[in-house]
Amino acid sequence: MPTAHIVRAFTFLLLLSIVAAVAHAVPAGEPRAKAIVEALSTGDPAIYEKAAQQNFTPAMLARRTPEARADMVKTVHEDFGTLEIDAITADADGLHIATHGKGGKKLRLTFVFDSTPEARIQSMSIEMGGGDGPAVKLPPLNLTGSMSDADRATALDAWIAPLVGRDAFAGVVLLARDGKPVFLRAYGPADREKKIAASEDTIYNIASIGKKFTQTAIAKLLQDGKLKLTTTIVDVIPDYPNAVSRTATIDQLVNMKGGIADFFGPGFDKVDKTKLNSNHAYFEYVSKLPPLFAPGAQEQYCNGCYVVLGEIVERLTHTRFEDFVQRTVFTPAGMARTGYFNTANLPANTAISYGHIRGPNAPYENTRPLHGATGSGAGGVYSTAKDLLAFDETLRAGRLVDAKTTAWVLRGEPATGRNQTPMGIGGGGPGTNAVLESGGQWTVIVTANVDPPVPETVGVSIARALAR
Repeated sequence: MPTAHIVRAFTFLLLLSIVAAVAHAVPAGEPRAKAIVEALSTGDPAIYEKAAQQNFTPAMLARRTPEARADMVKTVHEDFGTLEIDAITADADGLHIATHGKGGKKLRLTFVFDSTPEARIQSMSIEMGGGDGPAVKLPPLNLTGSMSDADRATALDAWIAPLVGRDAFAGVVLLARDGKPVFLRAYGPADREKKIAASEDTIYNIASIGKKFTQTAIAKLLQDGKLKLTTTIVDVIPDYPNAVSRTATIDQLVNMKGGIADFFGPGFDKVDKTKLNSNHAYFEYVSKLPPLFAPGAQEQYCNGCYVVLGEIVERLTHTRFEDFVQRTVFTPAGMARTGYFNTANLPANTAISYGHIRGPNAPYENTRPLHGATGSGAGGVYSTAKDLLAFDETLRAGRLVDAKTTAWVLRGEPATGRNQTPMGIGGGGPGTNAVLESGGQWTVIVTANVDPPVPETVGVSIARALAR
């Protein structure tokens, strides 16, 4: 399927969605939001991508490829031209910037920021003010952390039902309090052709959430003294093809400052996906591509960095990357239905991914042919909502790595007992979208087999409502 058709599907899903979430640090985040609007107004994908890299959270960048963002910029500019800001307001749903373009056509952007001092943009939605079709809006969410479990379940079912009815959502929603599930529901189909409904144990492609498993595997090697944050690629992979990238350190790769090329793009569309059947196969492809920049020169969302991290694990341990993660992460966490499964031989009750490949109003199509045969260190792992909860809790309890190293994985401080550092990770691609929001009392997990951004929006909205 042509790339333009794929990314245009995501463009319109982005344009026709509204994120309902509580905004954090709005005053600090306003300059970032304005920078995004200004970049979008230029109609130049390169300018917009630079602004996105500077102002979006890593999780936000993970939800779409640079090609999808470029297509969105071109589409908006074609429809609206140069944007002029009319008003900036803030409320519980976020920071809203009202704009107008050519012919007076209105465009309203809503931004939600993370709770760090940097106040990076963790979600953005665009509502078109005229004539391009009805917006897919989330209904109001009447939910609080103080509700009884029964009332919470009733409220969530009523809230999600309209999305399922419009075929905008299909997947599993899990809520846990203090690590114990209090709500677990499956919605919609897992297999549309065979008319098989999803269940609580359905396995989904969780896309870039898999990066956290790769980081945990690296953490194990750091803890055991087999790696240092200053270890470079060439220290472990002396035959690494690109001289410019050989000095990239573990720290730079984990924090997406390594400059390794992304595997997505026109070249990826032409690759025989059946041959991308291991992290090493992705490494063979990515490592030969020209680097984006010298290590440490800048920070940019980096799928290639995590593929290289996977190869480092493999070279250092003399074990397949996938087997090492299985032994050090999945098995200790009790993640029995998680793995780097090959799409040619998926376990029973695995959801088929479906996307609007030909446009927002086109029928759903199976998107598996658009993905590699397996996942990699950058993502594409298959898992269940229950297994993701098991991972989160086992990690926080210090049962995968010690307290100090757990804090590094969570990007927080060491803790005695259950580490409650907030963590929000997500992933998305054609026909797949997942999110894990955890920390403190509540954990919210959504796995889905439809396009972004509705599933991730569901998860983020629930997490913010429970925090009130």
